[in-house]
Amino acid sequence: MRLRRLPHCLSILLPALLGATAASADEVQLANGDRLSGRIVSKAGNELVIETAYAGTVKIRWDQVTVLRTHEPLTVMTSDGDLTRQATLHSTDADRIAVSKDDASRTVKQHDIAFINPTPEQSGHGVSYSGRANVSAALVRGNSENDRVYGDAVLNARAKAYAWELGLKVDRRKDRGVRTAQQWLLNGNYDHFIDEDNFIYSRLSLEQDKFKDIRQRSTVGAGYGWQLYNDETTQLSLRTGLDYVNLDRMAGEDEDYPALGWGVRAKHWILDRRAELFHDQDGFWSIADPDFLTVRTKTGVRLPIAGGITASAQVNADWERTPAPGRKATDTTLLLGLGYAW
Repeated sequence: MRLRRLPHCLSILLPALLGATAASADEVQLANGDRLSGRIVSKAGNELVIETAYAGTVKIRWDQVTVLRTHEPLTVMTSDGDLTRQATLHSTDADRIAVSKDDASRTVKQHDIAFINPTPEQSGHGVSYSGRANVSAALVRGNSENDRVYGDAVLNARAKAYAWELGLKVDRRKDRGVRTAQQWLLNGNYDHFIDEDNFIYSRLSLEQDKFKDIRQRSTVGAGYGWQLYNDETTQLSLRTGLDYVNLDRMAGEDEDYPALGWGVRAKHWILDRRAELFHDQDGFWSIADPDFLTVRTKTGVRLPIAGGITASAQVNADWERTPAPGRKATDTTLLLGLGYAW
């Protein structure tokens, strides 16, 4: 008898549960009458990002939103810099939205909402950290014997007024017990933003490469930079300035000179964020002697796998116009490896 009543109970409870789920979703109506429900992720500029169960992440124009109602607490920042955490939003009339927290509520014009869930660099509150580490290794025994370990890592910090980056690269190789590569590079950048698109930078690097006759090469410099693109899809910055290069060779003649320096940092997501292309470049060109020119590049693609784990393929190319006697001008390395990003 109870089993016979079960379908009837489900017919009552299931719509109620589904209704409760729908009621807890954020709701957006557009000027053309379309309605969307889901979870509002963020708003910046004229773009509102919504995570939906039926279409994934959807991006819509903020100026096309006519009705808005949220249920999950959000952080809201208005154009005058006022920040309200744990707030909910709902439209009151045309072009006005109520920002409510606890029992308090205030009404603002829709175009005065600058950000929803802003990042620290957008709000000016706090610092966001990110980084990644990649490893490539090989151990071969048999008719041939070689060992190889390559690793690189980078740590980034970003606030509204500044950003800094620390990077490390290590390369060790042996062939039949004979060392064929022994190299490491440590570098750092500090950027102070004048506005969203322009910054002043300082940088330094320390490098050792015994097979290029470099006991230690240090560089320190400063200059001006431009943030040309900085969104979820594309990031591109250029910088140029003056550096001082000090090169301590193991056998050859030591060198030190002022140099024209430059740098490029580029990343771009493709295939609906299933692959990320990247290119990093740093250059140092002697002002006193144009024969002293050094360029370091790293170019490749990263493929997110799951949980921050990535696969990568990259080409490292280091070029010197005037290498040490008996050394080649270009070192090129192709790397396939796994990494972790956070």
